[in-house]
Amino acid sequence: MPWSNCILEQFETADRYSTDEQEYLGPYNTLLSSSFHYTEQYQVVPYFKASVMPGSIDFTTRFIVRKGTFPVFFVDVKPPRHLNERSARAKADEQMHEQFESMGVDGQSLVIPTLYGISAIGTRLSVYKYDKETRVVSPPSVPRNPIKMTDVAPVNRWNTDLLGNIGEKRYKEIVAEVKAMCEAIKACA
Repeated sequence: MPWSNCILEQFETADRYSTDEQEYLGPYNTLLSSSFHYTEQYQVVPYFKASVMPGSIDFTTRFIVRKGTFPVFFVDVKPPRHLNERSARAKADEQMHEQFESMGVDGQSLVIPTLYGISAIGTRLSVYKYDKETRVVSPPSVPRNPIKMTDVAPVNRWNTDLLGNIGEKRYKEIVAEVKAMCEAIKACA
């Protein structure tokens, strides 16, 4: 089923050439709130965190979806221009792995067997997932080479456009899987 006009219009209002992820916060909030509706006891929680590096202007903009009080899905949002910047992609990938670490390694707050996260650079998506049993995050981090420059977050990781048919299908499959996991686990009720 194609995206509704409401969703498409939300994303069409965003400036695709902006260096500010604020352009995409409204559209992603609308998308997530319509996918994970409050009447089903889901909550979409915006999260903003500034860098701890002195003088840095980098910060994380994330939406965490909760079922009750438990995190079940999240989306990190970056501006579209970051797609062409190797260091920005590397930082986005690092932040995704850090988020899984903070949500899953201790096992306390994660009640579903698989936690999905999406790194969104504009409407380009990279899907990540954490398996609670194996404690494995995929895609894995690419180690830096100590001698030569390494692209630790290749641009082809963000190979899916949310607004295209494949991106829409993939997003909706993930939402359905998350909801099925929540239904199967009493703690999410």
